[in-house]
Amino acid sequence: MERREFIRLGGKALIVALLPWRLVRAAPRPTEYGVAVCPYCSMTVVDLRFAAQVVTPTGLVHSYDAIECLADHLMGHGPQPPDVAEAYLSNYYASTREEVDYIAAQEAVVLHHARLRSPMGGGLAAFESEAEASAFAAANRLTGAEVVTWEEVLAAGGQRPWVPDY
Repeated sequence: MERREFIRLGGKALIVALLPWRLVRAAPRPTEYGVAVCPYCSMTVVDLRFAAQVVTPTGLVHSYDAIECLADHLMGHGPQPPDVAEAYLSNYYASTREEVDYIAAQEAVVLHHARLRSPMGGGLAAFESEAEASAFAAANRLTGAEVVTWEEVLAAGGQRPWVPDY
């Protein structure tokens, strides 16, 4: 094989090898209960009903112990935030403390109330629909609960951190 042909074929092989990385769409990965560590607050993830997850463009997964940790991290509070390809929030109704069911952050409806006992005290929980969030608030007597979108959570997090400063 001549040198030019070898280089031409090697270049094509490199393009074919790297092409799938650009085409692969990330998806939420299972979060390891009691093992995963939040990159924002360094706490172990122990209640998956409030968990959140980010997948970077390179496929690296960051699991957060609370929705408010993810929001604060993305808004620049704390350490350098990751590049985000996709963000997921735990569906409160479909998840348990040890099993998680993620939904895309842009499609989620977030319930905020001070009495909602999330791991970091921000009082945020995600649901698939506004009806589910309102039903949960009514069933748990969360009078004055606020139902917001993920974009509104991020906007509020830009003004003040969701995680209380203890």
